[in-house]
Amino acid sequence: MPKVRPMSFKWHGAKVKAAFSKGTADGIEAAGKAVYNESQKRVPEDTARLRQSGELEVDKANLRAVISYGKNLPDARAAIAHEKLEIRHPDGTAKYLENPMRELADEIGGLIATNIKKNLQ
Repeated sequence: MPKVRPMSFKWHGAKVKAAFSKGTADGIEAAGKAVYNESQKRVPEDTARLRQSGELEVDKANLRAVISYGKNLPDARAAIAHEKLEIRHPDGTAKYLENPMRELADEIGGLIATNIKKNLQ
């Protein structure tokens, strides 16, 4: 009968979990930046106030990125410019945030996956 040798191993679960969490957070930040940057190219604006009102807030602890437009503007121009498809904008488009989000959906997943992989190495 063959001799059985004892084996030992080290569990690195906490280290892997931390690397996975950091990679996810970094990926969400990268994805948020990609969508924000693309939306900035599409924001319709005569005076640049709407474009300048754009904000990207990344909450890595809660794995969330929020892009907003129109904060501190005196009217609802952000929502009107975004939702009213019948308005023709000479220097931008309606759905300036929604369309980049949809168009970059595959890239967003890839950015998150790439950052997870990088942190696990």
